[in-house]
Amino acid sequence: MKKELKGLGKVFAFTFQRQVKSKGYLAGTIIFALLCFLLPAGIMAAVEYFGGSSDPTAETAEVSPVEQVLVVDETDKAADWSLLAQAGGETFGQISWLSLESLDEAETQAAQDPYSLIVLLEKPQDSKAEDGSGGALADGISGGTGYQLHVLLPENTELSTGDAEEVNGFLQTNFQMILLQKSGIDPAAAVELLVPTMVETVTAGDEMLSATESALENMRDVLGMLLPYLNIMLLYFLVLFYGQGVANNVIMEKTSKLMDTFLVTVKPTAMVFGKVLAITAASMLQFLIVAVCLIGGFAAGSVLVRTINPDSQMLLLLFFDSLESFQGVLTVPGVLLAIVMMISGFFLYCSLSAIGGSAAGKPEDLSSTNVLFTMVLIVSFLAALYAGGIGSMGTGAFAKWLDFVPFTSILVTPSRVMLGEVSLAMGLVSLLLVLAVSALCLLLAGKVYRMMALYKGNPPTPAKLIEMLKQK
Repeated sequence: MKKELKGLGKVFAFTFQRQVKSKGYLAGTIIFALLCFLLPAGIMAAVEYFGGSSDPTAETAEVSPVEQVLVVDETDKAADWSLLAQAGGETFGQISWLSLESLDEAETQAAQDPYSLIVLLEKPQDSKAEDGSGGALADGISGGTGYQLHVLLPENTELSTGDAEEVNGFLQTNFQMILLQKSGIDPAAAVELLVPTMVETVTAGDEMLSATESALENMRDVLGMLLPYLNIMLLYFLVLFYGQGVANNVIMEKTSKLMDTFLVTVKPTAMVFGKVLAITAASMLQFLIVAVCLIGGFAAGSVLVRTINPDSQMLLLLFFDSLESFQGVLTVPGVLLAIVMMISGFFLYCSLSAIGGSAAGKPEDLSSTNVLFTMVLIVSFLAALYAGGIGSMGTGAFAKWLDFVPFTSILVTPSRVMLGEVSLAMGLVSLLLVLAVSALCLLLAGKVYRMMALYKGNPPTPAKLIEMLKQK
């Protein structure tokens, strides 16, 4: 094995330098880094400058134009209607509630204020909803069992039917305060009875979680849903952007007619190992630079938004402010191990891509030979989804074998390690399995490369390739 890897360092250094010094790599890194820095900062600042509002009253609730409500209560027991002002909030809190003896008196009083409404409460059998006040009937509702409530618009009013309907809806919601008073309950006690009660059900034998523990548990459930999808998206885009480059570098000597001379000094296994390691390292370096610039862009955008409006309520800023709460869920060792596992997952798919590059004779053949790593990714995703590894974390439906199959573990185990659902020791075992399978794939790629050195014609099918390997 030592002879097979002789010259690996030289291949790695040559390929890495050639990759990072190429004009395409440098131009792509600079352009993407600038875009990832400038776009978030510019968009956030532009949204806040052109669409933000520094007026604290811009989003306040609309105040009802009704100034007073004249109540004619023709039922047996009286009630203090002024208590409704306490429940009116910003919309109806300014309304004054005045109790009168008759509709005629209410009509006379309403004529003095064009922003008044008349409310008539009566028994259904004594109904006088035929607009006895001479005004327009805005709405009639059943206020409760044995009562009927009517909202009337006086003549020559400045209010609209819509204004009356809004007050009518408010009365429907809060009429219980009046009913409680009519039942003989003290008005102050009636208000207390209407205070919302929080009910929490706890399973017998379970300990009550504190507010902090409950919030962390909810956050862990949300991250358990999101992190696997984010991990898969990240891995998929890395394979999509860089996987083809690995295969192209593996067959470079075949297309340049230097393969025969090259294989005299360097073993195929060492060449494949060195190339894949170099391309993986260069890709991770470029991705790291772009990611840092993206984070810097959002940080700069946050500073610009706070400069434009210190009281901004932009959702992105609220999300960034909430990231501190993740400290109780995520641990530094778990996050670091998860990052290493994601990198090893990318390395595994680069190793699969190297097999396709070794089997191809020219770049045109890569479309058929390099489909392996894409198919493996799709099958692994479907297997993880079916076995409960995506979107079912913490529910007990997770299949444990997903952590030990390298092609599925790189999709789900990093998230489980970050959330503490898998121990660090178990995460290290999964990482070693991924690296071991990656090494085996590279060894296989080296054998395929040597076997296909003098092969001419169309790329062999997977079955024929396996048969040729057995013959070797």
